[in-house]
Amino acid sequence: MTHPNAPLVRPELRVARRWMTAALLLTLAACGTPPTPSSGPPPASTPPTPTPTSAPPQVHLANLATVPYADRLVFNRIQNPNPSIPNVVHDTNVLRLSNTGGQPLVISALKVQDAWRLDNPPNLPLTLAPGASQELTLRFTATNTGYHSGSLTIASNDPSTPNRMVELRGLWQDHSEDNQEPALQDIVKALGYRINLVGSPVTETGNTALSNYLAVRQNGVVKPQGEEVISAYWQRADETQPVQVTQVASYHTQGDASTLRWYAQVNTGNEPLHTILTTAGNDAQSLLPHQNGSAQLASGSFVPASATSSAVATFGFKVDAEWSDPVKNGQTADVNHGCPRPCGQHLRFWPVRDRAGQRVSGQYLLVVDYAGINYDYQDQMYVISNLRPAPLLIDVGTSSGYTDPAGNVWRPDRDQNGVATYTPSTAIAEPSTAYTGAIAGTLNPQLYRTYRGNVGTSTPQDQRLLNFDIPVGNGTYQVKLHFADLAWTQAGKRVFDVSIENQLRVPNLDIAGQVGGKAALVVPVDVQVADGLLSLSLKASVDFPSIAGIEITPH
Repeated sequence: MTHPNAPLVRPELRVARRWMTAALLLTLAACGTPPTPSSGPPPASTPPTPTPTSAPPQVHLANLATVPYADRLVFNRIQNPNPSIPNVVHDTNVLRLSNTGGQPLVISALKVQDAWRLDNPPNLPLTLAPGASQELTLRFTATNTGYHSGSLTIASNDPSTPNRMVELRGLWQDHSEDNQEPALQDIVKALGYRINLVGSPVTETGNTALSNYLAVRQNGVVKPQGEEVISAYWQRADETQPVQVTQVASYHTQGDASTLRWYAQVNTGNEPLHTILTTAGNDAQSLLPHQNGSAQLASGSFVPASATSSAVATFGFKVDAEWSDPVKNGQTADVNHGCPRPCGQHLRFWPVRDRAGQRVSGQYLLVVDYAGINYDYQDQMYVISNLRPAPLLIDVGTSSGYTDPAGNVWRPDRDQNGVATYTPSTAIAEPSTAYTGAIAGTLNPQLYRTYRGNVGTSTPQDQRLLNFDIPVGNGTYQVKLHFADLAWTQAGKRVFDVSIENQLRVPNLDIAGQVGGKAALVVPVDVQVADGLLSLSLKASVDFPSIAGIEITPH
């Protein structure tokens, strides 16, 4: 069953469902330019299968844009459009009223509050037979103030909801761009998503202070805010279903089209790109922009393919030149704007919460900002369904990473930009001579053929400490630590403590003492992260610490 407050997505599946008449009305009304008025009210349509005649009349609502909810419509308007590249905005919406009861539905009043009007309203009272419907076009007419909140109240003889209210939210600009665009928080508020962006959920009455707007702007640093999820790569939550995408906003350079693509995670750096959707350049300052070259709102779906047949499909996203993997993004502009490293976080993800504040399973808000512009993260905004963060796999002691026999991609612990996840950054990769021999107890020997832990032979024994600080979203994780001792085969030759999040989790670890030399040892630990960094410390009491791999899987 669909959650009653769940945001609605995928307009192409819900709009063109049953009648060509309804589809044509949506095509006209979803555009920024209104449909040509007719000589009378819009025609009523006749849905199939009315309920039994003994049932009372009942009002049923359908938002033909489908986003964000059946009883919440969002609009935007620009008072002075771009004279060179005309703005197409989402200043109209079509609402379908249907009688799903068994007796005639009599609508006696349609009351619009705030800066909206009904285009070509029907004569009242309006009677709808069981199964019949009537479409209403609402227009946003504001002439000032950025954020508008209004309503449409439908008075009828429906005994369960005699005064049915539809929420109306609008964003007004004096002109395109030039510090007139709505902030990320205002867009999220208009959509009715109670997303925790910067430490508390966006609400109807809060999160409008300038400090909250500025808090989002972190100059590309890879560090979560609020409930943000740090994940360069993703998997399907339900492997039997496609990934669904709806673009909910676009606020960037007027006239520039924008393309969202997906790509399979590979270790070669030559990822084929697959287009999901492209939005029209004329809609570059609008909520619910149109698909490029189409009257349909921008949406799409895809079924990702794995780089190998045996692995779960793991994939990333790319919006124009920006990747979901921050390592792939240019970082010079971020650093010049004050990013302390790691940088490149130009695509960001937050889990969607509905109007009641409940998590919508598998649904995320993806927001984008182009490198070095202004880091407001509303240049492109998408709601994506059927996602889960992919495990983060780190191959310690290498600068290249690799793909394991199961098709999983392991990333190096020092990226292509020279940024290390460990300190001291002088800790050397071992062994000094490449080892290509067997590793007992694993089907993935390559992971264990490199390791790190030597922080310098002149370092006193009580200071032989290796730390990892790995950016992740706050939450619970299963962390698997992978070890193999390539130097010692006897117990007692290398002993160290493992602490995670400042808690001792594995005391006096002796790899060779447990599994012998040149053999794999995997230690799983459940971890709670609350500060956006998974902290791992290895402190040796004998010789140096040693670790070959780190595997982080969200719960």
